[in-house]
Amino acid sequence: MTMKKRTTKKAPAARKAPLIKRDKASPAIRIVGGDAKVKAGVTFRGAPIKKDLAVAAPAGGYMPGCDYVVTIVRGKAVAQPMASASIPANAIGGFHFAPGGNAAAEAGGDGVPAINPHSIWDRNFRPACKDPRGMTLVDVPGKGRIWCDIYLLGKDHLEQGTSRFGVTIADGTDRPQNPAGGTFAKFDYAAACAVMKHHDKKLLGAEEFFTATIGVIEKTAATGEPKSTGLDAPRTSRWGVMQATGNMWVWGTDGHPTMPRASLFGGSWLDGGCAGSRCASLVYWPDYSLDCFGARGRSDHLQLA
Repeated sequence: MTMKKRTTKKAPAARKAPLIKRDKASPAIRIVGGDAKVKAGVTFRGAPIKKDLAVAAPAGGYMPGCDYVVTIVRGKAVAQPMASASIPANAIGGFHFAPGGNAAAEAGGDGVPAINPHSIWDRNFRPACKDPRGMTLVDVPGKGRIWCDIYLLGKDHLEQGTSRFGVTIADGTDRPQNPAGGTFAKFDYAAACAVMKHHDKKLLGAEEFFTATIGVIEKTAATGEPKSTGLDAPRTSRWGVMQATGNMWVWGTDGHPTMPRASLFGGSWLDGGCAGSRCASLVYWPDYSLDCFGARGRSDHLQLA
């Protein structure tokens, strides 16, 4: 009788995390003198980075209002435009190149294009929603970190996402696309909630809005109705939120944890000295749809171990 040799199958090797960092509470990319660098001490796809690795700008340079991913190939880091919500396998993270700088105090921002340092994310440190483009990280006292859309919601959001530069602003006249087909009959609170839910986002609560928009020049408004998303430097916040106040009232909630109610924040171009980061109409009529009503999204913060 011939004895068969017993073979033992080896268990597959545990898959290594693509990104390992010393500091899990901050992104793997940082800004030094206005330039992006991948931090020393990071290991990406099994390759350790022993000293800060400069990120090369794409051919032709950065374009204001665009999102970029940082890819690492053969030891070199390069920024490339992020054309879709999908994160490429060789991308360690990304950032937004804004059309102007963030507010340093409470005097608004400026018109100098720059990487928004609060927009930097990586594979383990990013918005919990599926699309990290066009968002900035905000520290809300007592509530922790959230990500806020840099730009007001655009009318054509299904392919472009909820936060894009240079697109037509969604409002009661230019109503946004309906994920169920066509466009919404009106842009009321329910429509704003439905848009954000489609993108795995929500509307800002009161405390979140107050924090995200601090740094604007208070009690001021744009001189006329804004038609497209972009730079309004006096009303840029310290986090880099654009057209943060005094442009469009934005749909939000009163912040109740289980039964949030429709609210409006920030004031529009019609509100002049009443507009600002503390301008709010809580528990406002949710069925209203006006040309001065817009929306802005938010996402929870995802931080992997």
